[in-house]
Amino acid sequence: MNNTDSEYWSLYENGNKLSPLIYSNGKTQESLVKEVSDLIKKGKKVIFIHGVCGTGKSAIALNLGRFFGKASIVVPVKNLQKQYENDYYQKKYLLDKKGNKLKISIITGRENHDSIIIPGVTCADPFLPDTIVITEKNKDKIINYYRENPFIQNKMNPQINKLRRISIAPANPYWSPIRSIDYPFTQLKDARQKIYRGANRKTHIFYHRKEGCSYYDQYQSYIDSDIIIFNAAKYEIEMAIGRKPETAIDIIDEADAFLDNFSKNDNLNLTRFFLSLQTFHPEFEETFRVRDKILELINLEHKNKLATGIMENEIFPLKDTFIGKALRILAKSEALKAEISLDEAHYANKALETALTFEDLFEETFVSYSRDDKELYANLVTINLAKRFSDLCAKTNALVLMSGTIHSDDVLKNIFGINDYAIVKAETKMPGNLEISETGQEIDCKYDNFNSGKHTREQYLKALSASLETAKKPALVHVNAYQDLPSEEEISLLSLNNMLSKDGLRTIQTNDKLGLEIEKFKSKLKDILFSTKCSRGVDFPGDICNSVIFTKYPNPNANDIFWKILRRMHPGYFWSFYKDKARREFLQRIYRALRSQDDHVFVLSPDLRVLEAAKRLNDQDQS
Repeated sequence: MNNTDSEYWSLYENGNKLSPLIYSNGKTQESLVKEVSDLIKKGKKVIFIHGVCGTGKSAIALNLGRFFGKASIVVPVKNLQKQYENDYYQKKYLLDKKGNKLKISIITGRENHDSIIIPGVTCADPFLPDTIVITEKNKDKIINYYRENPFIQNKMNPQINKLRRISIAPANPYWSPIRSIDYPFTQLKDARQKIYRGANRKTHIFYHRKEGCSYYDQYQSYIDSDIIIFNAAKYEIEMAIGRKPETAIDIIDEADAFLDNFSKNDNLNLTRFFLSLQTFHPEFEETFRVRDKILELINLEHKNKLATGIMENEIFPLKDTFIGKALRILAKSEALKAEISLDEAHYANKALETALTFEDLFEETFVSYSRDDKELYANLVTINLAKRFSDLCAKTNALVLMSGTIHSDDVLKNIFGINDYAIVKAETKMPGNLEISETGQEIDCKYDNFNSGKHTREQYLKALSASLETAKKPALVHVNAYQDLPSEEEISLLSLNNMLSKDGLRTIQTNDKLGLEIEKFKSKLKDILFSTKCSRGVDFPGDICNSVIFTKYPNPNANDIFWKILRRMHPGYFWSFYKDKARREFLQRIYRALRSQDDHVFVLSPDLRVLEAAKRLNDQDQS
């Protein structure tokens, strides 16, 4: 143990020791780490940490990992992953119990890493030996990669449809796959075989070849890092295929968003799945038969939809469909799973992730179909979120879920099936000051009022324009749905000159891959930011944002397939979850501009429901 660090706390910045924060309830970050650790040692597996902005949850998570020896930390978006990197790769650090710096690693996707063998492109480039689609149109490149494979001695003129990933990927000397020990490689003679235990409790081998590629080298952290930080999407993929390493504790930041994501639709392109599987050439004889059966079922699904047509609002039990049968077969074939998971860039890998996500949920998963430019899509969703949470628990040793907006008790129990849990309170007092600004034109924007003719769209748009005009700038506009904004025609007709059109916002956000619009707003290069993407993971402290405008109260889209099915199957639970999600989204959007006790923000909206919610929040904070 380092002389100056306690068992439960270590944090330094530029060589100076940082003391734990003290909360308004008298607790500290250090006492919180001890409280959670004691609960886990006593056998409590699921623990929620309730802490608003100012709790310092990242330092708590890292110190929990420090205490237990090895941890996975999950953040909802890449922005927060980047925040950990900025904070703990440069100025700040923790010391382990021997006085050495804690080893913290961040796992990111291919697009975040530069290729070594082809300068100027990322590791996600579709023409690398380890990513190129094995098809006739890529014949010349594929044959070159085949000839560059150092492990094939007697090279022939190959048939493209006989080649597999292992035939060409070794041409990239940095290619370092991970595979279950049940299906080992014998071809990669130059690889150092590094063995670890996965979250699925099975042994995996990391075939680490030439060092120097940051994408493949990052998986060394599965072997020797103290803390591994994932974004939620990568974590779910690694969990689904069982490749994520087992850790003593898994800690999920913004946990309510993570749990809500269990209800998200999984959109599977069946046309692309069929074509990708046709070009997939298995290594083992048994997988040929499995692949061909899956192809037959997908083909039957295509024929069925051509014969019956597609009603996009029609919902079917997955178990009664051809695609359901195909995914069930895929999930059960260990050999095919091992081969497909090797080929990360192949669309069949996406289908495998879908199959494994719903593997134990086929009885309570539903599917709707859609067609886009001749391609057939299956949109899958389950309402059995309790089973999804149970599956997550089965793959973790201890699970800590951190959020400033925890679900209500009845939602945790009735929707997620979480009955045995503890809640540890950190800083729960809302930071800063919230002030309501009214224009006098606000209306109750619930759907029934527009449907009955009590209010009109013109009234709504003019009230929104009045909010924009009144707001103290800079102002963040939380756009609940694109439809909340006017069309170009409405802007012209109603003289809404301070508004952005719905198509204009969609175009801006589609083209803004790097988040430059947010950076412009933070840098005060623009005084109004319209966004559908700033509910979480973005901070606008101090005078960066003086006003927050809601286009409408953030109710979920009731026409979404999940809410439709939940309302039909479990009407008793529907409203509690629906209202709870809206409440948490409202708070998260407010918190974007309230980051410290010194912050002050005005709240405006054409929707009376927003102002009423803000008043209730102020009343609770003062009581």
